[in-house]
Amino acid sequence: MRSIKRGVRSFLRHPLRNLVVLLLLFVCLTFSLSMLAVKLAADSQVGEVKRSVGNYAEVRVSSEYRMAVFEEERSQEESERAARARRMSEEEIQEQKTRFLVPEELADAFSQMDEIVTYDKVLEARITLPDITNTQMETMLSMRERGPQGEAPAALSSSSFTFEGNTDGSSVADFMLGNKELVEGSFYTYQDYLDANPVVMVEETLAEENGIGVGDLIVAEKSGENGRTAEVELTVIGIYRSVEAQEQESGSNTETFNPMGDTFYAPLSVVQELNGTPGYVELGSYYFDSVDSTGKLQEAFETEIADGDKYELATDYSDYESIADPLLKVGKTSLIGLVGALGACALIILLSMAIIVGGRTRELGVLKAIGATDRQVIVQYAAEVLCICLVAIILATGATAMVSQKMGDWLLSGNQPSSQEASAETQVPGGMPGQVAAGPMGMGGDRLYKEGGRFAVVSGQEEAADLEVVYRGSMLLYGILILLAISFLGMLVPLVWITRLRPAQVLSME
Repeated sequence: MRSIKRGVRSFLRHPLRNLVVLLLLFVCLTFSLSMLAVKLAADSQVGEVKRSVGNYAEVRVSSEYRMAVFEEERSQEESERAARARRMSEEEIQEQKTRFLVPEELADAFSQMDEIVTYDKVLEARITLPDITNTQMETMLSMRERGPQGEAPAALSSSSFTFEGNTDGSSVADFMLGNKELVEGSFYTYQDYLDANPVVMVEETLAEENGIGVGDLIVAEKSGENGRTAEVELTVIGIYRSVEAQEQESGSNTETFNPMGDTFYAPLSVVQELNGTPGYVELGSYYFDSVDSTGKLQEAFETEIADGDKYELATDYSDYESIADPLLKVGKTSLIGLVGALGACALIILLSMAIIVGGRTRELGVLKAIGATDRQVIVQYAAEVLCICLVAIILATGATAMVSQKMGDWLLSGNQPSSQEASAETQVPGGMPGQVAAGPMGMGGDRLYKEGGRFAVVSGQEEAADLEVVYRGSMLLYGILILLAISFLGMLVPLVWITRLRPAQVLSME
């Protein structure tokens, strides 16, 4: 106990000498703790990103196949295409109709992978509802767009509507993202899909203008069929509202509005029947356990599921990269800075102790001459070293709380890609999974269902990474560990010096 008191008094007796060591240690420790805080924050946020981005995939017809079909058709004359269409058998017509669709059994097979957590199947089709008028479409049609008899083309008909089908209405991407909300009635369920119950969900404004309410029946026509057998009665099970944000011209503030939509949502099996494509879907939509499984799933799809190059597995890995890469680079940079700063701390404490102990040789000799043991002298110097390191750690810990966020922002700004680079990455075909080129004829080859159908482009729509450095309680523990480490290093010089010191030799030098 007496040795500890002598060490503390020795620390207090030499304020100027200790101040120089304190300042050097303070700077290095502040930098090292700031780097540690940034490293912990970056790793934590990468983990959060992994839980929400990079774990989505979908099976669909590949962009390459679409382009090949498009090029083949473009190389033929109109008369050749018409003649071929007249010679087609029913099987060939059905094959033509489903060439850009995925067999449902293929989508189901991929869902059996152990890494898949949840999955869905989606089909979008254009269906005619003879008793309902799309007033928005009607106003868009002009007389010059109509045929010789004054009728609009089928694709622009005011009685033609988009039907989107999946296995559960509540899991539709737009409803999960909040772009659409149910205002009356209920969603169709998975059981409705299994039983092919003829139910449908209608957009609110469209329902009001056509006098449609929950429980009403609407008639839909099966694609490619005529007569009474082509008509299917659908029961309105729910009414939804579309909510979109629009920027005001006067500033950056936004306001919401409810545009009329022409999309009907129905069970997948019902849309398949209306479209005349039973057993086919537009895509299979999957969420898997982690972005770390992307490579394994891609390999399994190519070797076990895919049929040549007709189908592809598109993922949102590029979105994960765009967010996580800057954070990962910050983590690596901060780790290098941490190691360098701790090395500087070790060097400072070793050199400082060598100078301090070297200038106090006579004091050590006198202490040992009057009977002090090596252990007592070492404890005295250990207490002195501990006081220096403790004060430096306390000051550095406080400074870290103020500068670590600025340090993290500075490191992140240096690792963020420029807007030009981000744009270039978005437009590059091939490359990482998910960065695929758009298909021909506006087929949405570069879009994923999870962003809200085919209404949001993959890559380039994600927000830039934002590093939030939170001063965690674990920093105190790390500070204590660093304190003990540099204190131990600071004791190496006194330990070697004291054990080798001979009092008689020191006193004889006087």
